[in-house]
Amino acid sequence: MIKKQFILIYALLLIAATLSAWSLTDDYFGNRFGSLNARSQAMGGTGLFEDTRVGGIALNPANITLMEKWVGLEVAGFVNRNEDHRALPLYNSFDNYIDDAVYASSINFNDDFAGAAFGAVKFGSAKLGLGLSYRPILSFDSSYLEQIRNNRNTDNDTYPELVAVNRIENEGKLMQASALASLGFRLGEYADLNLGFEFGKLMGGSTSLKTIRWSQWAVETVGENVLPEYTYDGKVDLDGMLLKSGFAVRLNERFGLAGTWQLKSTLDRAVDYSIHKDAYRGHAAIDSTASFTEDFILPSQFNIGLNYQPRNIMRTRFNLEAEWVRHSEISSHYDDCLNFYTGVEHHVNNRLPLRLGFQAVNSYLRDVEDDGAIIVKKVLTPMITGGSSIPLSDNLHLDLGLGYSWREYEALDLFGDTYYNDKQYTGLGSYKLWPNQHIVLSDRGWDNPDKVRESNVSLSASLGFTW
Repeated sequence: MIKKQFILIYALLLIAATLSAWSLTDDYFGNRFGSLNARSQAMGGTGLFEDTRVGGIALNPANITLMEKWVGLEVAGFVNRNEDHRALPLYNSFDNYIDDAVYASSINFNDDFAGAAFGAVKFGSAKLGLGLSYRPILSFDSSYLEQIRNNRNTDNDTYPELVAVNRIENEGKLMQASALASLGFRLGEYADLNLGFEFGKLMGGSTSLKTIRWSQWAVETVGENVLPEYTYDGKVDLDGMLLKSGFAVRLNERFGLAGTWQLKSTLDRAVDYSIHKDAYRGHAAIDSTASFTEDFILPSQFNIGLNYQPRNIMRTRFNLEAEWVRHSEISSHYDDCLNFYTGVEHHVNNRLPLRLGFQAVNSYLRDVEDDGAIIVKKVLTPMITGGSSIPLSDNLHLDLGLGYSWREYEALDLFGDTYYNDKQYTGLGSYKLWPNQHIVLSDRGWDNPDKVRESNVSLSASLGFTW
């Protein structure tokens, strides 16, 4: 049995090592990580009241003294697969909607790791605990590839000519290294109060590359040094601090209540970027660079959660949590959001536990401006989760978590169509790259946006030791 367990651990580590982006939608604000603790992920991202796993101290520092342990250490790994389909609505000659025509699809992988450790000591009815945690909180990783083709030869079941290739490559993350402290008080035989504090150092950044490259066929068709290529290259550095406080109250054998308050954090965001566009007919080449600094705001958030452990033949834990994120602190164009998380664990002695969960996370964009203009529909991202745990010894355990999320929303075209109008580069009255001369290449706005469908499959594994 032990041999099989270590084979499973090795296989998970091998998977994490070989898979190493995420939604393009959040390349500025980043894609937010939840808890990388696998037990937390399997239970819908809950864990404000966590008295069994070390990773819970990263969600709520008060969990240090909530646990009936004196020393703990945990390492966790995370792999995410993002699938992105961008489409346009397809209509027939009678202007009746038929279906969505997908014109670009991307599949990307992202991986990361986290760690946490603590130690605690008891003084009579009081308990003092100190801890450390290191984890990513935002990912800027994303990748996008789009082929621009005309429609020649499509009637012959062959590929049309490739006109250009568009790419976006973003890399980077925001990391958090935190010192944590917790003070617990025994209030009765089954009741205790725990107060926690966290001071975190935030550091990280990202790089961004956006390119338009003409195909060899396009260059040969139009001629050398006629079609301009485009490159945007940017670098961002982030630096700041984070403060959080939390509490965890064990009311009795059955109920627990916990909450956290994370203060608004204003980070320094230093940006360096360069833009290059080749010269073309009547226009000089563009070579520009710029640097500037600005504030990057992580809004304050309030979390509250209830833990219920009913009396039954199985050891059952039920978590229900709510999160209030004040995105309006970033801009008046953003609405505050209310998110929900729930999870359950059923465990029979000498059997593997079953964990299930669900979460619903809202976007920060407003539906309507003050003047009544509709910006974009709000985006809801549901996620279903599950997982289990493998005990390796009395004090060592391996947790596994799996999640699937999806969302659908509208977005602007990432590359405007007017760039591929070769008449502006050749000076001719007709296209050379496009067989249909009646087409009008124009940039699409919110009157004709892309429809984007995204899905994420995430796997997390955490190895923890407590004593």
